[in-house]
Amino acid sequence: MKPCWKNAAAGAAEGPCLRPFCPEETAARLFWKQNCLYPAAEQNPRLKIVFVGFDALGEQLLHYGLLNNIFRPDQQLEYHIFGDGRRFSAAHTQLNQLEDSVFFHAEPWYGCLPLLEEAQIAVVLEQQDQMSLLRDLLLACRRPLFHVFSASEAVRLLEPQSRLALFDWHNQALHLEYISLFDRAQRVNLRYANLHRGTAETQENKIAEWNKLDDFTRYSNVSAADYHEIRLQMLEILGLPRQLESWPPETAELFAQLEHIRWQRYHYLHNWQYGQPEHGGKNPAQRIHANLVPYSQLSEADKQKDRDNIQLLLSIR
Repeated sequence: MKPCWKNAAAGAAEGPCLRPFCPEETAARLFWKQNCLYPAAEQNPRLKIVFVGFDALGEQLLHYGLLNNIFRPDQQLEYHIFGDGRRFSAAHTQLNQLEDSVFFHAEPWYGCLPLLEEAQIAVVLEQQDQMSLLRDLLLACRRPLFHVFSASEAVRLLEPQSRLALFDWHNQALHLEYISLFDRAQRVNLRYANLHRGTAETQENKIAEWNKLDDFTRYSNVSAADYHEIRLQMLEILGLPRQLESWPPETAELFAQLEHIRWQRYHYLHNWQYGQPEHGGKNPAQRIHANLVPYSQLSEADKQKDRDNIQLLLSIR
């Protein structure tokens, strides 16, 4: 079993306000929100997640799992992939910096039945001969539930009589989540401009401020807005309001630390690394940043930026 790490980078936007629609990306985002691991991760920070099959959809599912399944600083989630990840793992160099682990298995799934039994989530991705694969999995493995990415009518017929939770990702990908998420990221960016430069919060300025950003920064804002929905689920489970000033100090500090971890992961997933640029705190050309360090090593001013980012996201409805 070879440990490795992977980024399924989302790709560049073709314009400042529009981005090519990626159904796999939208489906992956929604899956983790609909199957939030926070309650389980609070009980066990070493959860195991299994993918049977790995393709473009699997890459997106792994990418957004790594970005959104962030629940506690000491977690060490394991993603186990039964599929070809050679190109996937070779293309990215900094994923060993993450706290969670990804393993691409050379052996077939039936050589690792105990792993499938104990995994918190087992996902069967759409693939050839999926029906035969599902029958074999159900026969060989005693786990109570498999999540199946498929739109097959045959799988739909199996679902009520088996341990299969069907995720019709083709239809899920048409969810308005894609549009609302980018709009929320744009509004967050405009609110930041309003707070720091006095820019009026108008529709025209929302587009104008977004146009000023490079694609990497735009999608960094999208990542922050996306993870914020996971944060809201966590707040609801904890019974906390959406006002940071009402949280206990230790809770506010925990969420700031998790936000820093998310920010780090976004950079690591795009092959950034720690470094001290000659001028300023970062060098995009070299992809180095001085703040790619643990939260405890940040200056108080940089920790406050994480708190401020959360406050800003909480202010956007």
